Amino acid sequence: MERQYLFIDGEIITVDEKDQVAEAVAVRGNKIIAVGSNESILKLKDDHSEIIDLNGKTLLPGFIDSHLHISVYGTNCLSISCQSEKIKSIKELLQEIKMKADHTPKGQWIRAWGYNESLISDKRFPTKEELDDITSEHPIMVSRICGHISMVNSYALRVANIDRNTPDPQGGIIDKTAVGEPSGLLIENAHMKMFNISAFSEEELSKAHTIASEHFAEKGITSIHDATGYGLDNLRVLQADSKKGLIKQRVYAMVGALNNAQDIVKHMVKAGIFTGLGDDKFRIGPVKLFLDGSSSGPTIWTREAYTSDPNNYGVHYFSQEEVDELLIPAHEKGWQITSHAQGDAAIEMLLNTIEKAHQLYPREEARHRIEHAGVAAPDLIERMRTLNVVPIPNPAFLYEYGDGYVKNYGVRANDMYPMNAYQNADIPAAISSDSPVTGFNPLRGIYVAVTRKSSSGQVIGDGNRVSLLEAIRMYTLNGAYASFEENIKGSIEPGKLADLVLLDRSIIQTDIDELLEAEVEWTMIDGEMVYTNSNIGIKA
Repeated sequence: MERQYLFIDGEIITVDEKDQVAEAVAVRGNKIIAVGSNESILKLKDDHSEIIDLNGKTLLPGFIDSHLHISVYGTNCLSISCQSEKIKSIKELLQEIKMKADHTPKGQWIRAWGYNESLISDKRFPTKEELDDITSEHPIMVSRICGHISMVNSYALRVANIDRNTPDPQGGIIDKTAVGEPSGLLIENAHMKMFNISAFSEEELSKAHTIASEHFAEKGITSIHDATGYGLDNLRVLQADSKKGLIKQRVYAMVGALNNAQDIVKHMVKAGIFTGLGDDKFRIGPVKLFLDGSSSGPTIWTREAYTSDPNNYGVHYFSQEEVDELLIPAHEKGWQITSHAQGDAAIEMLLNTIEKAHQLYPREEARHRIEHAGVAAPDLIERMRTLNVVPIPNPAFLYEYGDGYVKNYGVRANDMYPMNAYQNADIPAAISSDSPVTGFNPLRGIYVAVTRKSSSGQVIGDGNRVSLLEAIRMYTLNGAYASFEENIKGSIEPGKLADLVLLDRSIIQTDIDELLEAEVEWTMIDGEMVYTNSNIGIKA
């Protein structure tokens, strides 16, 4: 007989059609079987029931992070973190790199991630020469927090065959000194190519996936839309680790890569499969390209010049014709299509392709996506609505990078990740973190969607705030919709999968400015506890 949980005396945020808040819910096996009052749920008690008193705490559908990089986050955990409290200056970073090098076999990579020059006392990147002074026997790569820029040493440049005669790759920049030598700074596609060269082994990837899955479960994340990492070999390991149970979360896997995604898109269109292949634990998602750069770099592609630099419109990877040639055949063959598109020029390019694809090959319920959709101006939102496009915004970026957005993009920052504009247009935007570009705690994304506050307290685009329940829907049911799975998860309703998360308080009755203090008590996936920090008698 299957075990049955009866959760009573809770604040059950159902995310159903009416946004009802219930008292209790019953789970049998891996499914939700009933939602309602304490009295109605207790009537289901039998010899196999375990009654759990939630004491007024909030029970939510498991969070669905609709865009993150599990492999990149996990491998970062195996690398030097520039986010560490120990690293506040370049001197301290170099000390950490030296300690890592002293315990790393010669020739193996030394990697540091999460570097943010604006938060370092020196307010600059380390130089190639400073990295060279640490070690001449290891390639070194220091990746910026955005994941689009890096600084490397001379050894790494040699490994990548980059010298003074190497041209910039399409969509990228190999920075050069005044005398024409590579400075070590790699931007956009130049960085992506180096990132690919420094790839991890399959054993390291599996270890990384295990670590990342545990961390995600601690924050109540029960499903992820993986936004690609190191290409098709990475995808294969991701699927294998999901099957082995090393990854607890349900995975919707985008198909692409951080380097040369166009080659993978072409290959997959010819492969004879398309979006949706798989089951409720691992499913193939959309094919994905990169169209422009990083919002915090700043390297996004904009229709008007940057407020901070009247000569800068950012970086774009492809022409309109190239994007059409890559993505329209994918649409024709049944793929959901998507692209990293942060600037309004990049968003417009992708919408042009989607519109043309529908005109040539009409399809119902294609649900094409836009990853990030950063500067989503009103005219672009109207086109998203007309084309039934699902944007995947990152409101948490406003918390970490919002002050820089105001500096670089001026009033356009008010239209960045515009949750209320999506809500008013009846567009099912699905919130994501883009971890490791920013923290993956869903409560931060929800907090910023509600407040529009940066870490300094600046409110950016007050009119694009949404309510708490609206933000929760964007982090749950809308995420399920973005992967064509709204009928099996994303809300607490009978018949749906038992993916649940319990917080340590009532968040409806909590002041919004205290939301970031809330903690996850336990996380359930498929009716099984995968994480618990509570003493209520349930063990993960």
